[in-house]
Amino acid sequence: MNKNILISAYAISPSKGSEYGAAWNTVMNLSTRHKLWVLYGMSDDHMGDTQTMRKYLSENRIANVNFIEVQPGFIAKTINLLNKVGLGWFFYFAYYLWQKEAYKTAQKLLETVDIDVVHQLGPIGYREPGFLYKLGKPTVWGPIGGMMVIDERLMRNKPLTTRVKFMLKNIINRVQLGHSTRIKKAFEQADVLISATKTGQQTIMNRFGRDSYYLSEQGIIGEMSLNQTKFNSDIVQLIWCGTHIERKNLQLCLDALAQVENNNWVLNVLGTGPLTGKLKQYAAKLGLQDKIIWHGQLKRTEAMSMMAASHLHIITSIAEDNPAVVFEAMSCGVPSLTIDHHGMGDVICKKNGIKIPVDEYPFMVRSIAENLDDVFAKPQFLRDLAHSTIDYAATFKWDKRLDTLDDIYSRAIRLREQSTACLVANENLIAL
Repeated sequence: MNKNILISAYAISPSKGSEYGAAWNTVMNLSTRHKLWVLYGMSDDHMGDTQTMRKYLSENRIANVNFIEVQPGFIAKTINLLNKVGLGWFFYFAYYLWQKEAYKTAQKLLETVDIDVVHQLGPIGYREPGFLYKLGKPTVWGPIGGMMVIDERLMRNKPLTTRVKFMLKNIINRVQLGHSTRIKKAFEQADVLISATKTGQQTIMNRFGRDSYYLSEQGIIGEMSLNQTKFNSDIVQLIWCGTHIERKNLQLCLDALAQVENNNWVLNVLGTGPLTGKLKQYAAKLGLQDKIIWHGQLKRTEAMSMMAASHLHIITSIAEDNPAVVFEAMSCGVPSLTIDHHGMGDVICKKNGIKIPVDEYPFMVRSIAENLDDVFAKPQFLRDLAHSTIDYAATFKWDKRLDTLDDIYSRAIRLREQSTACLVANENLIAL
């Protein structure tokens, strides 16, 4: 049955990736089955920046979707100026105030629209759950992420500032998940919870005693295809994508490649960032300058074309929920080599990649190098893995995700009805 669904997405864009793209893809696919009202506050770089969405909506009409722009108030805008200059934690104060504006907008909407389900969609971080669960409607929250505790072994070769940053994040996660009354209430009040990772699913059960669905915020969009011509070459094309920052951990990939014995490979590095210069120097120091091509920031179409021409995608991030690039790689039949943790550990298996256990840094470097040497020596293995990857990718296509979300919405409505019926019965009992 088609439903009227109110969605809070905050960050959404038809042209950006990450959480913007995850929200956009969710909305676009849901609109094929349901009528949506979408609250949003950003489509560009900062809170209140909605130029991309305004332009897109002025030129395109999307059936079954009503986008409602929620601008931050003066105080939220002022606080967010600190976020703009790099003091990221101040974002949460501004975001809290934006959520209050979104709640007021939702209350007003409910005066004229009969909403069946409310979905607190994104961003996926648990720190700011919003206020839509107070609307008295069946409520779904998730996918919920950001609950991971980063393994200290992944930080030991990092600069002091990075180690301190991640240690503080671990402490804050423990404190907020264990002691925040507001976060606890949001977890208790939502009718149905969705976790972005299996580890998060376990955390929700341990901390709040609640079951939750496991469903990543990312899925596979569009057609899947495997570029067979790339197997005509004896050179293995490796690809690493991401911003050049400590969290993305490109250094681990470089250190491992420096220990690889085979020479039949090239690494294509996509992206830029504050560490680009240092990473290029480090690669040269390791003697890898002739084995790496630094492509910089590419347009999405160019990046996807390069991904399709690759044999193996490498992701070495210290902390992620579900990076979109893993799903983009799968859609091209490109397996991923990843550290076995967080969302990557959930999505990657023997059918679509190689997982490296978390260990002390030198052991991880050696493990990656050994796995790569094994791959480079077996060209047929990469061909077979590409075919199993493209087959397995169908698991993450949006038609299956839509069926899951339909079940979730129906369950939220059913649970709310049961809760209301129970409350009425108890009230009648007391009255007697």
